[in-house]
Amino acid sequence: MRKGLLIIALICMTAGVVFSQNNNEGNEKGISIGLRGGITLTGGNTTFPANTSQGRPVEFKNDQDGMGLGYVFGGTARINFGGLFLQSELNYGQFKLKQKNAQTFSAGGASVTNNINSVSTMDAFNIPILLGTKLGPLRAYVGPSFIFVTRAEQKTTGTVNSQLGGVDLPSISSEGTQDLLSSDAGDFEVRPFIIAVEAGIGMTLPMGLEADLRYSVPAITGVYKNNDVKGFLGILSLSVGFRLAKLGM
Repeated sequence: MRKGLLIIALICMTAGVVFSQNNNEGNEKGISIGLRGGITLTGGNTTFPANTSQGRPVEFKNDQDGMGLGYVFGGTARINFGGLFLQSELNYGQFKLKQKNAQTFSAGGASVTNNINSVSTMDAFNIPILLGTKLGPLRAYVGPSFIFVTRAEQKTTGTVNSQLGGVDLPSISSEGTQDLLSSDAGDFEVRPFIIAVEAGIGMTLPMGLEADLRYSVPAITGVYKNNDVKGFLGILSLSVGFRLAKLGM
């Protein structure tokens, strides 16, 4: 989580520089309405606490296994006042988190080694409310993002290898799908409503087009219902927008 907040802090510093240099450039007023769409790249690691009732006598650590590719699309409304703007959006997106667990657990003369890969997929509506500043064609902004999860599931594949007294036992295949919005998921249960912090930079292009690069972390509520679940989750998004209309003020 600290890593994600550091990235957002750097983006906010960029916004501060833009604001401090802002003059009469970009002092347009009015309301602009548009559409946006693009890709999301999600990464992170997760540590689940020991819970014998759920079959975990020790901590269960999932490490990042590359970046998960998803998508986002939606509508935007931006109120411009001088060199500042307030932007609200209604987006729908899919976020994929790819992780792996390669832990070895030992007790007495027995040991168990996991070789398990998982892909967690979350579909959600999100409503960011962003305050930003402009310098010519450049924009920088930050604000909260309210995420309403419609679907969350985890698919796992892999093997579990065991030894007893130094003798290898047959490998056990592990494969399944779990609904992460259900209480049956235990400590893996995801919150249906998540509040994140989102920051980004953008550029206005010719013909009403815009390009944006954003980073978001669920720093306010976290992702899991169990607050003892630790780790880091960050979502990078790259999108292109198109201005449909501009209303004067």
